[in-house]
Amino acid sequence: MQDSPNAEQADFWTEGAGRDWITYETQLDALFGGVNKALLQTAAPQGGQMVLDVGCGTGATSREFAIAAGPNGKVQGLDISTTMLEQARITATTAGLENVTFVQADAQTEPLPENRFDHIISRFGVMFFDDPVAAFKNIFRSLKQGGNLTMACWGPFKENPWFTLPRRAATDLLGNPPPMNPRDPGPFAFADTDYVLNILKDAGLNAPTVNTKDIPLTLQGSAADAAELSSYIGPANSVIRAQGGTAADKAEIVKATKTELERYSREGTVTVPSKIHIYSAHKDI
Repeated sequence: MQDSPNAEQADFWTEGAGRDWITYETQLDALFGGVNKALLQTAAPQGGQMVLDVGCGTGATSREFAIAAGPNGKVQGLDISTTMLEQARITATTAGLENVTFVQADAQTEPLPENRFDHIISRFGVMFFDDPVAAFKNIFRSLKQGGNLTMACWGPFKENPWFTLPRRAATDLLGNPPPMNPRDPGPFAFADTDYVLNILKDAGLNAPTVNTKDIPLTLQGSAADAAELSSYIGPANSVIRAQGGTAADKAEIVKATKTELERYSREGTVTVPSKIHIYSAHKDI
């Protein structure tokens, strides 16, 4: 995918970040279980539906929607990362799910089948496009008349301590990397709801709405376990890479993050609040 406008994202999610996600898959699936639940409740998939999961990663949302769609339904997970898709196939096979498949493609540029899906969903998988309007125009074409789009995206950075605490620990030690445009591809590119609703309108989707939810992120284990995870998946790791941090630096950042996360730890469980935007839209009949 070297010629893809999202080639850098493909490399990032196939190599370092993708492999780290696989290593911590069990913990991450648990951490984001509440987000999956909110996505399912909003989407309310029906048995027998065809569902496309954009940016499916290792397939947690694809598996849950495959169960909801039932044996007469079908879910196709789509992602840019080959390594994460390999893991998604393994996990779905182990779970005995025969109505879910996974395809490696760039949702912005891949010619998706027209009028194929009853529902298009995503959990944290749509904030990384080089050209979001082009991506959603492409995705929109694959939605059936009367079909729906439902996607979960991170709310404001400052209201998500799972990100703010590790990043502060990293920047306190290593300094701030060069500032990014908040709308550049990244976890918080869709935090501005007006911006995203306009993208969906410009792409041709109808009646886009957003519902911002307070969803606890829950992880079994200690604050030390949570801090270790956050140093591999999230902004602390981004700061470490950008600033040339060492293994010793990472250890100091994990230690500082652990101290911050201890106030969210109770009896072997760490529960961190979060703000999540659930966007919805549809394709008129």
